[in-house]
Amino acid sequence: MTPNPEKQSVFDETSGCILEGGDVEAQDADTYAYVWKTSGVCSGSSGLLHYAQIHHVDTLERSTAFEVEGVAAYSTTRGSMQALITTTASPMWRITDTADIPVSFYPSHVPSASDVEKYKIKENLVKDIGSKWKIAVGGSYYFNGKAAQKYASLCLMAADPSVAGTDPDSEINLDHCLTKLKSFLAPFVTNSWKYALKYDTVYGGILSSQGFVLNDVNADFGNTMYNDHHYHCGYWIVTAAIMNKLAPTWSGIAELNRIASFLVRDVANPSWRDPYFTKFRSFDWFRGHSYSDGVLSFADGKDQESSSEDMNFHYGMALFGQVAGDEELATIGRLMVKLNVRAIQTAYRRESRSACNKYAIHGIQMIPVSPVTEFMRTHEFVREEWDQVLSKIPDIVNDNLRNPWLSLLYVNYATVNKTLALKKLEK
Repeated sequence: MTPNPEKQSVFDETSGCILEGGDVEAQDADTYAYVWKTSGVCSGSSGLLHYAQIHHVDTLERSTAFEVEGVAAYSTTRGSMQALITTTASPMWRITDTADIPVSFYPSHVPSASDVEKYKIKENLVKDIGSKWKIAVGGSYYFNGKAAQKYASLCLMAADPSVAGTDPDSEINLDHCLTKLKSFLAPFVTNSWKYALKYDTVYGGILSSQGFVLNDVNADFGNTMYNDHHYHCGYWIVTAAIMNKLAPTWSGIAELNRIASFLVRDVANPSWRDPYFTKFRSFDWFRGHSYSDGVLSFADGKDQESSSEDMNFHYGMALFGQVAGDEELATIGRLMVKLNVRAIQTAYRRESRSACNKYAIHGIQMIPVSPVTEFMRTHEFVREEWDQVLSKIPDIVNDNLRNPWLSLLYVNYATVNKTLALKKLEK
């Protein structure tokens, strides 16, 4: 705690209010509240003194708590935490974030007709749709999920007039894309892969059976042990949302939605009343992000490897709620997107000092690129990251096109220098 003798009296004044726990109330897409469970005297001039992270203070409603100037605690991993004292009879913090972060299928920036023609975007889209799509029926739910969202995104582009145009061929191309996507999704929808999804009665969740079959807790990144579920499930949930938008009358849509709903409940079930899934298994509402590790133990404790894949889950949850007509799910998803953006901007946007594989260390915080990426990775941050770190990576300097991470780094950099990025991506 900050040693300030003049502020010592505040601890005496609030010592009668004891914090015992708390809960979170999601009130709408902009507002949530920490409702503290306390004992002792917590009203009048003796409120609850507790410490908040930067993203709390930035969006705090001052009618529920106020900052104690000069009093802070320092977390080993979170930095400075500001002391707050509650002002309400029942101690709480209400947080309202009015930032405009639209959750939609398409980004706010539409490509110009000249860029579409110059960089052969439509031509390349047709080639990508016509190429051989790969899926490993006995493979990873993580890698297959990434492939599913990638192919679904091609169909989204094929449905975008600014990219695909409005001629009859564009409709044919979209139909071709959706036909391939339906075929790609068939084993997922019917749960007929070699390692089927199973419901676990111990922890109440949906698991890949691969770890059980192979007797390997690390199979598919530890999916069977609940590792990385928000990463794995996010790709499938976004894909399900896209299918609902583009092919709502598909014969497999009901079963796809059923499985996608299970995956949402596995990771971020919002209700205590659900007897089959735990509430918000992965997401930490105080920290503002999820944790990757499941029921395995790690020497360094739990972590979060990819802030962008965490965001992809919340983004998919909000989109899926919208297209499935579940307003509560959509609202909570949008709220989680906002909170996650705040947490990413204050805790994850830091220069990496590691000398090893900087392209991967930074790139893992970019995948997958989606319409919400620009809000967590702002124009200013992308420029600083490129100028200070990424532009100096040997593979960037030497234009090593064999490194698959470079395409992702240039997609990220396109928000700053579109011309250079597109020229590199053309190669």
